Amino acid sequence: MLVSYKWLQDFLDLDVEPHELAEKITRTGIEIASVEHPMDGLKKIVVGHVLECEMAPDSDHLHITKVDVGEAEPLQIVCGAPNVAAGQYVIVALHGARIADNVKIKRGKLRGIESDGMICGLQEIGFPDKLVPAEFADGIFVFPEAITPGTDVYEALGMDDYILDFDITPNRADTLSMEGAAYEVGAIIDQKPKIEDVVLKGDAPDWTNELSIKVDSKLAPKFLMRKVSGVKIGPSPLWMQVRLWNAGIRPINNVVDATNYCMLLTGQPMHAYDAAAFATGKCEVRLANEGEKLTLLDESEIDLNAEDIVITDGEKPVALAGVMGGLNSEVTDKTTDVILESAVFDPALVRKAALRHDARSEASARFEKGINWDNTEKALNMASLILRNHAAGNVHEGINVGSNEKRQKCEITVPFAHFNKVLGTNLSDEEILKIFAKLNFATSVSGEEVTVTVPNRRWDIFIDADLVEEVGRIYGYDNIKSTQPVLGQTHGGYNADEVKVRHLRNLVQGQGLVETINYSLTSADKAVLFEEKPLKPVNVEWPLNSARTTMRQNLMASLVETASYNFARKQNEVRIFEQGRVYDLEGDSYNEHSHLAALYTGNVEQTNWQHTDEKIDFYYVKGQVESLFDAVIKQKVTIEYKAIKLPGMHPTRTAGIYLDGQYVGFVGQISSLHELFDKNLRGKELYGYELNLDLLLPLMEGETKSQPAPKFPAVERDLSLLVDKKVTNTEVSDVIKASAGKYLYKLAVIDVYQGAHIEPGKKSLAYKLTFLNEKDTLTDEVVSKAINDVTTALTEKLEIEVR
Repeated sequence: MLVSYKWLQDFLDLDVEPHELAEKITRTGIEIASVEHPMDGLKKIVVGHVLECEMAPDSDHLHITKVDVGEAEPLQIVCGAPNVAAGQYVIVALHGARIADNVKIKRGKLRGIESDGMICGLQEIGFPDKLVPAEFADGIFVFPEAITPGTDVYEALGMDDYILDFDITPNRADTLSMEGAAYEVGAIIDQKPKIEDVVLKGDAPDWTNELSIKVDSKLAPKFLMRKVSGVKIGPSPLWMQVRLWNAGIRPINNVVDATNYCMLLTGQPMHAYDAAAFATGKCEVRLANEGEKLTLLDESEIDLNAEDIVITDGEKPVALAGVMGGLNSEVTDKTTDVILESAVFDPALVRKAALRHDARSEASARFEKGINWDNTEKALNMASLILRNHAAGNVHEGINVGSNEKRQKCEITVPFAHFNKVLGTNLSDEEILKIFAKLNFATSVSGEEVTVTVPNRRWDIFIDADLVEEVGRIYGYDNIKSTQPVLGQTHGGYNADEVKVRHLRNLVQGQGLVETINYSLTSADKAVLFEEKPLKPVNVEWPLNSARTTMRQNLMASLVETASYNFARKQNEVRIFEQGRVYDLEGDSYNEHSHLAALYTGNVEQTNWQHTDEKIDFYYVKGQVESLFDAVIKQKVTIEYKAIKLPGMHPTRTAGIYLDGQYVGFVGQISSLHELFDKNLRGKELYGYELNLDLLLPLMEGETKSQPAPKFPAVERDLSLLVDKKVTNTEVSDVIKASAGKYLYKLAVIDVYQGAHIEPGKKSLAYKLTFLNEKDTLTDEVVSKAINDVTTALTEKLEIEVR
């Protein structure tokens, strides 16, 4: 909201320098983004009266003018503007003047003709294009009234004013008006603003029987109309134009400008219709029907939505309520009778309509944040009065009421001690009451409590915390002393589970993965992917869009989306992980679980001339999981990997991970999911794992302990086995570990082969067994006995042939 310092002086006796005032306002909670003085950088620019104007010889656009600028003799100025004419009062930059962009004006010649200055358009003295009235957009500005020649234009055009840019947060929309700003500034400088009521008596017959109004009060709790006939469309008076463009609004004509002026003054948006738009004698406020169309004032045609509030003539829409009027009801130069509308519309529907149709306006910005219901009728009467005074209109008796609900003032009772307790101040009861008096809030005291009656202009205040905030900011945040909070002493640090989670994240990062953070919301299909036993999903009541409707039950879907995003940008080597929460609904209980997931694709190492490329596969990722378990699980836990089938995972390259028989996650290859995600996944091999940390963390020790290297040498032996194809590595490893004795230190698969020279249905497995006695040197006799026990057990239990 751009607030004119001079306009504020109509309400308050301001003796505070504008920049100092801006600092005071900012300190109370409403930031002043800037203070502009439009005339800065300009000089020697005056009002001129064009006495003569004729075309220059041999030119189709240059004019030779004689202009009275208050000097002894008129100046000769050559002007190329198409709208220059004798009798006009115009802007003149004299010899030596500075105009916009620090351009200096000098005497000179145009096509050999002497020119002693320049007749200017508004843009040339610093006005932005959007504020220049349409009739002057391509030419010079012509004052709508006579002004003494030689007068500085700065005062006439309001450029000597200071413009304070109120950077308003949505909760303080009460300051989106001059009256609201005056109340705010008045509270800061301890003055009561002079706010005048409007008394209006009609001078034309009652008209309320001419128009039947039907309103759904849920859509428009207040809807008032007034008729003004016999108006003469023309430019609004200069003082009004000045106030409009200093507030960032372009003047249109005396009718439209009157409604915009009243909106700036009171905060109540208004609309003016050509009365011919309601020739049916009906007006209805309703929701739009599907398939209805409306051409707005900006000439854009929109397809109306069933949630759009429209104002109709009983049949077709003539305005998108709270946003913009329709072109079919526009006030034009031919308009003689005007119907003014002042209303309150459902703020949520107005906001959605403005966004939906990309038609945000000054009106919608106010309706969506809330307006003062007490000003609805006042603004209507004020606009009617302005049209009587400045458009020669006749105001008809009677206000046509479609709906007129009253808003009750909010009353809040708070103990006086509560203010000091929350703010940490030592204010007396009288000081607190004085602050409310500054705010023009009525109060009544009962014992140790104060009851505050909040006026409707402050609809942002409705609980005791709001009153505490008002006291704090008017008292001055910088006046509140800094004190230590009276709280029990706490010690920093993480709890045990958080320490374990952070340790896990560090280990995964050490394996070369990059951490990602993704949305907890996903689609209904992706939410239950990768789940062994999907639970009931947690749905969002008001989703952002169709892709964010459900709380995720896994992290893997989010990682696949991230991988797809990278593939689309030619980043094909992806190694990422996420540690976060997943959500489900079991019975009537909403649950959160902590998970860890990782995703791999591409090569094990970056391509290099020193080694052969090795693609990431199931065994590489399983090895990463095993390495992680080796680092964090020090207890005696049975870890098993069993083939399972999961939605979203490859049917034969996926294993469930079981700790002591309990399912804690999975590892494997992601199946082809480009149908669910996008085409970027086509042809890609993705592998990953996901672990339920709620089950894993209790098995972890709080910290990792290092130990010295063994003093005695280890002994290695290889075993080559011919096994049935159906026998798994886990089964073989379990038998070896059970029979190898206490000195077996490490067991690893070093070769797998099936094909030529192996009988059908068989495969060859080779293992390396490492034996170690940490207290003594192992002898061949001990190791050989362990190997014999292993081979015997393999032969008897699994019918394996030792080669």
